[in-house]
Amino acid sequence: MNQVILAIKLGYEVRILTEEVCDIPKNANQELFREYKLEDKLILEDYKIPKTKFRRALKVTGLIFKRPDLLASLLRFYRKSQRKGFFAVFQFFFYKKLRDYDIIHIQFGTNKNPVDILKKTGFLKSRIIASFHGHDLYFPINNRIPNDGYYDLLFETADSLIANTPFLKEKLLDLGAPAEKIKAIPVAVNTQYFKPVFKKDVDKKIRLVTVGRMDELKGQEYGIRVVNRLIRKGMGIEYFLAGGGIYERRLKGLVKELELDKFVFFVGNLDQKRVCTILQASDIFLMTSVINKAGMEESQGLVTAEAQACGLPVVAFDTGGVKYTLINGETGFLCKEKDLDDFATKLEFLIKDHHLRVKMGIIARDFIEQEYSEISVRKKWRETYG
Repeated sequence: MNQVILAIKLGYEVRILTEEVCDIPKNANQELFREYKLEDKLILEDYKIPKTKFRRALKVTGLIFKRPDLLASLLRFYRKSQRKGFFAVFQFFFYKKLRDYDIIHIQFGTNKNPVDILKKTGFLKSRIIASFHGHDLYFPINNRIPNDGYYDLLFETADSLIANTPFLKEKLLDLGAPAEKIKAIPVAVNTQYFKPVFKKDVDKKIRLVTVGRMDELKGQEYGIRVVNRLIRKGMGIEYFLAGGGIYERRLKGLVKELELDKFVFFVGNLDQKRVCTILQASDIFLMTSVINKAGMEESQGLVTAEAQACGLPVVAFDTGGVKYTLINGETGFLCKEKDLDDFATKLEFLIKDHHLRVKMGIIARDFIEQEYSEISVRKKWRETYG
């Protein structure tokens, strides 16, 4: 979504290829859908394959007879296609409509098929750009895709490979991606939307906040345990957890077990507007992501940048690409991963020093405007798109 809007703002004619269309009125980004008329730009990846074998055979015959000039290209594609039979033929003729596009931008490496094959066979002349966001570089991907040269063809045929942090750039290099094709471009933050608000009451309880899906990778359990330590020391704090997920019940159980019901609050899944509101109403952002059992790490952590854009200092575990989204000691603090003592000490330091929070918040806002704002990121994408 973020990338599509940036491309539109750069003045490109954009179409969005998607396997399915969600219920847009219920989508968290429905305001953006309306503002940029994204629904009108959707192309549904529907190969219109008939249900019966006879009708499939009849339709395939018709497609081939109508375009005999494409038969050689079809055969080259068929030989390399992961799926055979009628499906490959229908897929080939569907992608025929993309031949006139100047650029095909693949969001998430796992969406490479069949673009990489069509480019390799010479059927597609478009420039290919592939963006990687994290989970698409951890094998087995989605617990089912093995690392058996899965990206070799994409690495060969793509013109540019985009990582959102230097951390992911290293992951791409480890997998054999050509260094000259890799660029690190972060996901942009709308700094006109995510911005600080003046807080008058400095004597109120300090509001801590974490935003993200509730699972092992996001590590909210560590935030709760750190807050528990500080509450026991008499700190006047409240902790707000935004998001939902498979760990929500477990986290609520931990809050009840530690008797933190009056201090820790679950506010559920929030749309972009409400995320902005809760960040603006808070004082410190806790980035609690850790390495999970599968070895996955946070690739960037967009919400960390959004929090700093709102003038919040950050306390974070030093994992994955998180360290690239803040300036340690200036816009927040990095802590040794899963080290509750280190996290609690640095958080307590911030809680007790109002002037430091304000100073760090000002520097954080400036840092995000310089490195993560749409203006800054847009320049990098203009160079990439050409």
